[in-house]
Amino acid sequence: MKRGAGSTRYPALPSGALLRKSKTDPTLIPVLLEEGLSDLEIASKMGWTVGTLRARCSQLKISLRRKNVNRRQFVLPQAIFDQLHQRAAMMGVSTSALAVELLEVITRDELYNAVLDGEVIEIMRSSTSAN
Repeated sequence: MKRGAGSTRYPALPSGALLRKSKTDPTLIPVLLEEGLSDLEIASKMGWTVGTLRARCSQLKISLRRKNVNRRQFVLPQAIFDQLHQRAAMMGVSTSALAVELLEVITRDELYNAVLDGEVIEIMRSSTSAN
């Protein structure tokens, strides 16, 4: 059975879900890209290698390039990134999706003081006033 080229949305995949090769629907790739997953994460969810993912995307004319429109980058200490990555893996989401969600909630609900204790805020103030 062939699927149409419609704009079907698929629900988020459960945590750690692996798709079977024979049942893999390539129309999921753009959805996974939109969720911020890396090539490796997408290939893993599809049950493919990164090379197979790239070959299939080439055949299907699906671009794996990410649009960097209005995106900002910043550097995290490796230990912090590793912890964030580990938590994201346990939750079944990408590291970037988890970071964005955390920052959105902190910003939206103005949780800065709840997240940062008084000592950290004071250290931050003194280091920025020294510059």
